Amino acid sequence: MICCSHCGQSLVLCASVSERNLLADTARIVDKNKTCKRKDEFCRKVVTDGLLALGYDASVCKSRWDKSPSYLAGEYEYVDVIVAGERLLIDIDFRSEFEIARSTKTYKSLLQILPYIFVGKADRLQKIISFVSDAAKQSLKKKGMHIPPWRKAGYVKAKWFSPYTRTTPTITPQEIDLKSENMQPLVPTGTVAVGPMREEKFVNDETDMDESAFALSSESSVKDEEKALTNVKDWKPPEIKPKTSRIGIKIVTGLSSVIGDKP
Repeated sequence: MICCSHCGQSLVLCASVSERNLLADTARIVDKNKTCKRKDEFCRKVVTDGLLALGYDASVCKSRWDKSPSYLAGEYEYVDVIVAGERLLIDIDFRSEFEIARSTKTYKSLLQILPYIFVGKADRLQKIISFVSDAAKQSLKKKGMHIPPWRKAGYVKAKWFSPYTRTTPTITPQEIDLKSENMQPLVPTGTVAVGPMREEKFVNDETDMDESAFALSSESSVKDEEKALTNVKDWKPPEIKPKTSRIGIKIVTGLSSVIGDKP
């Protein structure tokens, strides 16, 4: 058990200063947005936008894999950042991916070592998956339970190592209002930067739809402006009518109006 814990601790520690700094920045963003559920897609967008605001080359990655003899097809989302040409993977709800029912004390101890937020290279992540998946297998066997396909190492690895689409999302004010009244956008909205895509059709369809919506909005804005300008051109100052002349009427002022004319 001691050896198992020691091996787990050596694997989960950040391997470089870049990883430690990125982990600290990610943890601060997550802490500022506690109202978001970590498994929610919106939370990954918030984290990505926060990292972009700090100057990182961050994106949301969506992986997909087909059915195989060992496990079913599926998809998964995580965040990645390119630092000095190296790709670092970020999972903001990492520990929960390895939770199992009726686990042994040994596995529970190992699970406590895993971080809630993982930041690191793919090779270290692959070692962690192999190590923890094997421990989960032993725990389930000791409890006399069947190992489900989604708990096998192959399926778990597919989440982070399958072909993926890399996109840079933008959070709209409407989405923020629905999630939390106190939450503010971490970066200016209105632009979408798309990274290298492996599924161009999926991304292009969304981009075209966004552009058409933007075009309709622009046309309506132009029409409103033209209408406003027309109203300004047609406006004329109101006609000022001269005061009515009081010819033949004697106007009495001062004391004369009180005393009156004496006969």
